[in-house]
Amino acid sequence: MIGNVISGFLMDTHGRRLTLIICEVPMIIGWFIIGFATTAIELIIGRLILGLGCGMGMIPPRAYVTEISLPNMRGVNGSFSSVGIALGVILQAIFGAFMKWPSLACLNGFYSVVLVLLAFIFPETPYFLLMTSTPEKTKMTLRKFRSVHYNIEAEMDTLLEFKSDNRLRRLSLHEQMQMLFSKSACKPFSMIVTYIIISQLVGINLLLMWTIEMLDKSKSSVDPDAGNIALAIVRLLVGIGTSFLMLKVGRKILALVSSLGVFVVCLFFGIYISYNTQQSVLPFVFFMLYVIVASIGYYPLPMLLIFELSPLQIRGVIGGLGIATLNGTTFAVNALYLPICSLIGFANVTLGFSIFSLIGALYVYFYLPETKDLTLQEIEEFFNERRPTLTSQRRIRSMMALSRQLGSAESRSLMRIKSKSFNR
Repeated sequence: MIGNVISGFLMDTHGRRLTLIICEVPMIIGWFIIGFATTAIELIIGRLILGLGCGMGMIPPRAYVTEISLPNMRGVNGSFSSVGIALGVILQAIFGAFMKWPSLACLNGFYSVVLVLLAFIFPETPYFLLMTSTPEKTKMTLRKFRSVHYNIEAEMDTLLEFKSDNRLRRLSLHEQMQMLFSKSACKPFSMIVTYIIISQLVGINLLLMWTIEMLDKSKSSVDPDAGNIALAIVRLLVGIGTSFLMLKVGRKILALVSSLGVFVVCLFFGIYISYNTQQSVLPFVFFMLYVIVASIGYYPLPMLLIFELSPLQIRGVIGGLGIATLNGTTFAVNALYLPICSLIGFANVTLGFSIFSLIGALYVYFYLPETKDLTLQEIEEFFNERRPTLTSQRRIRSMMALSRQLGSAESRSLMRIKSKSFNR
């Protein structure tokens, strides 16, 4: 959690690219200390440094992807972080099956070295340069993320107008703290933090941490280690499918399908566990269904939405605090899982996941905004006091620009989507 907050402040002060590089340093040091540790103290020190680095590393990649993507691709690109996590779980499970832990720790340290080298190649994001550099440099960097046939001039005009309308610049620490309590920051932050907390209360990270124990408690006849790897593979495949599904389907629909799906699966699973006394394959089937519906919304959306909804000037700060909230809630839920499970039983815990997911479905329906195909400028101006004039004018101009670049059928579809967005 400390790493989350530090990284957020670094990102808004020194840029997304430099923070990408800085956050890998403690991960490299931590992994190699663990890999070469010979005492418990060395292991603990390595874990502390690694924990700081992992916390720092959760923020800048997601903000970076959000700021370099076009609106129609932001959901696809942003949700691939969840795919990466799922792939990492599979790789750790496979390598851990035949590698000793010191060798695996050193291999993970090598991954971090590769990430540092890649980060040196990446340019800074156009949005950060919009606040801190010249229009010429912003335009030059924007070209690196767009095709040769893309209308750079139209996007630059929109960005420069957005900068002028909102007086964008790099803020001091005191100014960041002041803006943190403004309406344009508090409203989206409270929205996404509520969704984050609900996502943890339905058990998505509990299953990740306690898969083998849960399979055992539910009397699954499937080998727990094999089941763990199988569920990780399913999570990866559904995550990839969900990423491409975001090209066609809005965030709100995915969130509703996921929350209602988890509600139904956990309701029937909890009832089944209450009356089942024999080992069978059915518990594994329920876990498989849970992973499928949870991977549609609960896994990818909180991380994606927190950077879509955050205002540009303190995107790192809000992202850091939001993900720190996620990690804090994850820690609390994991710490309480065993005592609560011992007190009320695994079946009632599963029914509790169902109740929280139903609450999540109601929250998504009434409060969570739709952001598909909206620019980051439109999203930000929705939450501040200037929205009634600026956003409506900007939306008309952006739709007119899109209609000139796209075919008539596709442009009409996009205009319908934009006219419905944020209605609630």
